[in-house]
Amino acid sequence: MKSWMKLGALAALGMSALASAQEINMSGFASAHVTQQLGGNSNPEYYSRAANYYNFTKFGLNIGSKIDDQWAVQSQILVAGKRIEAGATDPQFGLYANWLFLAYRPNDNLRFRFGRQLFPAWMVSEYVDVGYMYPWTETPHAVYELSPFKSLNGISSDYTFQLNDSQKLTVMVFGGQEDIRIPLSQGGNLDNKYGNVVGSEVALQGKGYRFRVMATNYKINTSIDQTVGGPNTYQSNSTTVVTTGFKYDKDNVLVYAEYGFKNGNKNASSVTGTDLAYSGVSSRSFDKRASAGYITVGYWFDKILPHITASSSKWETGVVEGTQDLYSLGVNYKVNDNIIFKTNVGYSVSRRGPAHMDGQGDSTTAVTGFDMLF
Repeated sequence: MKSWMKLGALAALGMSALASAQEINMSGFASAHVTQQLGGNSNPEYYSRAANYYNFTKFGLNIGSKIDDQWAVQSQILVAGKRIEAGATDPQFGLYANWLFLAYRPNDNLRFRFGRQLFPAWMVSEYVDVGYMYPWTETPHAVYELSPFKSLNGISSDYTFQLNDSQKLTVMVFGGQEDIRIPLSQGGNLDNKYGNVVGSEVALQGKGYRFRVMATNYKINTSIDQTVGGPNTYQSNSTTVVTTGFKYDKDNVLVYAEYGFKNGNKNASSVTGTDLAYSGVSSRSFDKRASAGYITVGYWFDKILPHITASSSKWETGVVEGTQDLYSLGVNYKVNDNIIFKTNVGYSVSRRGPAHMDGQGDSTTAVTGFDMLF
């Protein structure tokens, strides 16, 4: 969705809300981080030997309006560094519309959403860009990129069953499509769409914990005409993604654990590096098989949260090959109710292929910065 279209649609919804609503709610968030590769013989995605001030730096604004007791407008716009340009030296920022939907709630348990909304692939999908809301300096991207997009243009519906005073079960179904930009190895890009995106999520939530499972299927058919020897058409690229996760946050103990896998249609045409450049998430739309998971454990000592994370990912039969293990140690300091300072050191090892690095080998990285709410 082009920037002017995002802003135009947002303005139209905002004007409509102003015309009929009694109140406009606004809130914001920001992250200011610096990243750097400290050592190793392979370069990981989104890091460079020089200090980088924009890959994980972003600013977002939530704008919402309650039209009446059942209808509301919700939106979230984001200005963020373009992490897909791995190793780039010049600042590059993009404008994104993460949310832009109309919500209808006929009763307290049932909700419908129409428009652009965050794709519910992971535990923190609803606030994936709000760094203040989770412990890491960055989400475990080697795991989260099993899903090649984070937003969806479509419709969703969820119903909540109140099991008892402390537990509730929420079931969601969703469908739609998403725009993608595919980088080509000969230069330039190809714009296309994920079509027929359908899925469901089930989440159980109680005091201090949440458990969820999501399954989705999407299809993409495209033709790449900048290849040597003429155009290549890739048909029936149907992919199923399943993710599951658990979060525990109680009595100063913090635990996150998630695992997911994707399986592509074995009869689909294989897209190789001959056609696609290895350039982040967009290329991974063609990976046929992959699996990844992580676990994070931390403990709050008053305002200080030390935490450790271990993750592993395996990518097969596509642009990205190999396995990657990542171990990281982080320390967070809660400055106040709106600002958290974070610092993190990570060590990655790639085997049997580049995985999320530019070759087999290892790398040590560091991220430091602030996450804020306002």
